[in-house]
Amino acid sequence: MAKYEITAVTTIQAEPDDVWAVLDNFSGWPDWMPEMQHLRVELLTPGQLEPGYRFRLRSKLAYADLEVTTCTRLERATRFRLNLPPLTGANQCVLTPLEKGSYRLERKDWINMPGPIARFLNATQRQRLEQLAANFLLSLKRTVEQRVTHAQSGTTE
Repeated sequence: MAKYEITAVTTIQAEPDDVWAVLDNFSGWPDWMPEMQHLRVELLTPGQLEPGYRFRLRSKLAYADLEVTTCTRLERATRFRLNLPPLTGANQCVLTPLEKGSYRLERKDWINMPGPIARFLNATQRQRLEQLAANFLLSLKRTVEQRVTHAQSGTTE
């Protein structure tokens, strides 16, 4: 079993509630994340977000089942299982307070791959996964900061 760890980091000018309002709206992910526009989001658990909440990201051939494992003021985390290729893993977004209302926003992904899949994924594929994580974080930052700016100026989207 091979394990990949991928980290992406940015600084965001928004309060945790503003960040989580975008991130926790799973069905809205395709609206702000270009790489997810071809996915369908299925909410599998009714009610509010808490550990144990489940949702699915589905494409034409593959799907990923995700379960929230951590839901605190400064952290969100999930574990996931992808059906094709068969992978498991976890991801985490953590906000660390900086100065003047800014936060360090870090995303970490841990991916567990069976040996044959790890051998198939070369350095180029790993770079693609790293770029996807970075794009996710930057799209999240852009969306959150635009919403905060609109709210402060009294305009609507």
